Amino acid sequence: MEHSIRFPLPFNIHVGFVIFSVIMLILCYKKKKNAYELYMLIGVASTMLIYVSEAKPFFYILGLEEIILFIMTVVDMVKVSKKAQAEEKARLEAKSEADDETVNEKSDNADIAEDTADSTEENKDDSAE
Repeated sequence: MEHSIRFPLPFNIHVGFVIFSVIMLILCYKKKKNAYELYMLIGVASTMLIYVSEAKPFFYILGLEEIILFIMTVVDMVKVSKKAQAEEKARLEAKSEADDETVNEKSDNADIAEDTADSTEENKDDSAE
């Protein structure tokens, strides 16, 4: 296996990792529709550009592009995570409120049943007299 001076992995392995990553990121994007998956997809695919040119400015531009995509990915992942936490909290609060209403309805029904039983006993007492 021939090692590249530009990249620590041999070209064939690099291509294999890129293809696998691109397929997985496309599948994840189809499932979840998060923008950060597209940023990662672009970043992974653009690593193949290191084989296009050996000019140093090109490598600096490619490195800057990777840093920008990484920052965009992290920022978007944090936003998605916060949104998911807020939705989960709202869901739990709604479930808690629904459970409270169920408990209140059961206690109201129990009170009504007790009142009915009390009034039935009073009616029996009145008719017995």
